[in-house]
Amino acid sequence: NLEVENVKRVKAVKIEPTSTGLTIVGGKNNQGKTSVLDAIAWGLGGNKYRPSQPEREGSAVPPYLHIVLSNGLIVERKGKNSDLKVIDPNGQKGGQQLLDSFVEELAIDLPKFMNATNKEKANTLLRIIGVGDKLHELETKERELYNRRHAIGQIADQKAKFAKEQPYFPEAPKEPISASDLIRQQQEILARNGENQRKRQRVAQIQAEYE
Repeated sequence: NLEVENVKRVKAVKIEPTSTGLTIVGGKNNQGKTSVLDAIAWGLGGNKYRPSQPEREGSAVPPYLHIVLSNGLIVERKGKNSDLKVIDPNGQKGGQQLLDSFVEELAIDLPKFMNATNKEKANTLLRIIGVGDKLHELETKERELYNRRHAIGQIADQKAKFAKEQPYFPEAPKEPISASDLIRQQQEILARNGENQRKRQRVAQIQAEYE
């Protein structure tokens, strides 16, 4: 959680991170979005991140910062000199050194980060947001999905090639023909042929009787 009062453009703000781990700080220009980020950097990073003019203009009350980290560490900066108070999860009090030991895992060596490869940058960011351990698992699943799609594509190509190699009969009917219909038609033709043959034989018999 974060509570900020009288820091730069911020009069007072309280932020409670969402359960999903993604918190969006929005607002119009000059309403204090950057001031919130500066307050976090100052609160956790120490005086080297202290804004050049930390007090809100026109405020008679000095800046106040109260940060509770997910690991239970409590950080406060308050008073005329913005004195630092750090309390660890066990109730032990300390200063910037104790704070640094807890937030070190969230820190980025910016020059080293900028000179790193894209993969190294990705690993650093994934570690900071807490999914570094899952990277290998995600990459394995992605590789499995790719191999599966690749295999399906190969099978489809093989089937397409096999289909092209099959003989083609352009005179064949486009619509499927039922075998039972063909048999029935053949039987009807044979029956008509038989009837015609009997008629021809009868005609020949009659002609023979009158000769």
